[in-house]
Amino acid sequence: MNSILVLASEETGVHWTFFFHDVKEMAFSAVASLIVIGLIWWKGMPAARKMLDGRTERIEKELGEAEKARTDAESRLTEVQSRISNAENERQRILVEARQTAEALKQQIATRAADEAEEAKVRAAADIESSKTQAIADLHAEVAALALGAAEAVIEANLDAGTQAELIDGYIQQVGA
Repeated sequence: MNSILVLASEETGVHWTFFFHDVKEMAFSAVASLIVIGLIWWKGMPAARKMLDGRTERIEKELGEAEKARTDAESRLTEVQSRISNAENERQRILVEARQTAEALKQQIATRAADEAEEAKVRAAADIESSKTQAIADLHAEVAALALGAAEAVIEANLDAGTQAELIDGYIQQVGA
């Protein structure tokens, strides 16, 4: 590109320099630029460094908090897993205890049922014996009543008034004695 400009300047008669400006102007611009760059470096760099340090500290703080949160989460996870395993152990213990209690109740109920059945048999046998004794006593009473009725009928048919009076007097004397 510079070669094009050099060729163009030769044709027109204008003499161009490499910098296109005056050297004094270029020197003042360079010094001014260096002063501005120096001021930015002098005043801006500490602020930029402070900003970067603050960002670094904030990131380190966030990393520390994240690490603490991760550690807390891991400890909670361990605690929850421990509780789950304890719950499983407790469930197993309760099931075993429930089975033992059920077996004991089953035995108690079976024993009680057998005892009650035996007692019912004994009571039934006693009731049967009592009923039998009562039936025999009732039968004896009935037979005695029938025999008495039959004896009265036989005696009335064979007994005269004198014999009857003697029997009654003898019975009264027996009862009185």
